[in-house]
Amino acid sequence: MNTAVIKSANTSATLTFCNREADYFTVVYESPSVTLKKRIWGYTDCDFLVNLFAFIAKEWQGWQGAQEWASIEGEFSISATSDNLGHVMLTIKIRELDGPELWNSSVQLGIDASQTENIAKSVRSFFAN
Repeated sequence: MNTAVIKSANTSATLTFCNREADYFTVVYESPSVTLKKRIWGYTDCDFLVNLFAFIAKEWQGWQGAQEWASIEGEFSISATSDNLGHVMLTIKIRELDGPELWNSSVQLGIDASQTENIAKSVRSFFAN
């Protein structure tokens, strides 16, 4: 099974992209405190998500402001910020927007500069098909 796993540099938390089927994929955030899972309609926007992680890898020494990506239906988004020490903070929002029980969660996952190239390659490989 093809997956892309982003491991926190600070905790045991992970963000996983998995179960890719045509224009859909599943995103899973897991930590000791919470597990969030959502099927996402990627449509053509997955290329922009791949580009986000390529930017993070290229600019590993830091950048100004936030770099952001959101799914077309708004149920999943990532905002990446950095400092000049090579620390990247991903703010991940996962939402259930349909159905009788709506929910909205926001979590953060920290990564280090040394992880960014492998993460970018893994995400690119996952969305390559």
